[in-house]
Amino acid sequence: MLLRLALLAAALSSCASVDVIPRYGRLDFGGHIGSHASGTAATGTNSFDELGMATDRAQLGGRVDLEAAGAHTTLDAFTVSRSGSGALQDPISDGSVTIPAGTAVDSTFDSKQGEAVVTWDLIPGNMLEAGIGFGASAVDLDASVRDPASGDEISTKKLTAIPLLAGRVGIDLGRVDLSVLFAWMDLDIGDQNERMMDVDFMARCRLFGAAGGIAGAVVVGLRYTEFQTKYEDGSKRVDALETISSPYLGLSLRF
Repeated sequence: MLLRLALLAAALSSCASVDVIPRYGRLDFGGHIGSHASGTAATGTNSFDELGMATDRAQLGGRVDLEAAGAHTTLDAFTVSRSGSGALQDPISDGSVTIPAGTAVDSTFDSKQGEAVVTWDLIPGNMLEAGIGFGASAVDLDASVRDPASGDEISTKKLTAIPLLAGRVGIDLGRVDLSVLFAWMDLDIGDQNERMMDVDFMARCRLFGAAGGIAGAVVVGLRYTEFQTKYEDGSKRVDALETISSPYLGLSLRF
């Protein structure tokens, strides 16, 4: 995936600078899932911690940055897959089947996310960067809760595309540069709500090369993403929240 993103970025402009940034970090995963029959007033959810899925794992990821003509584009993709066993704190239903609170269940949660953000620098020069822009995020969600004793299972799948407002600030101190990328949106469309927040703080220390040419750097940072979706799925209403906090270490290659 990272190689495909790099090839795409390079193809956009032969004169652009491209940063390929593989990174390795710990994903602190949390959130909740709830499902209730449509038309009811119930709104309760079950935390991933109570369902046995709020586990922290190390994972390889990365991003690609393209800079050209005052525009700074960031491309990113990652996946999260969790499964676990726990007990329901709140009943869940799909309108025909209900699994009551207290039931021991096996659960799965899979999420694939891709994001593209473009910002335009408002400050001339190379030392400071302050840009605003927009982007889009796509999230492919697949979750299920199953009662192994009865065989009852409630599942949901949803592919969501969300437009984003974005901002970026950065400072280049020579061998060291610091940056923060922020993207956000909260949308209500008919009977569904989509909310996304993504913050990526990154610090780099150049190991070799110079500005304007091939350069390599070591990278440290912290990324926090939060995605919540509330929607009608057939005869049920679903409320899913995914939060990920990920401190990371990586490398950056600019060409």
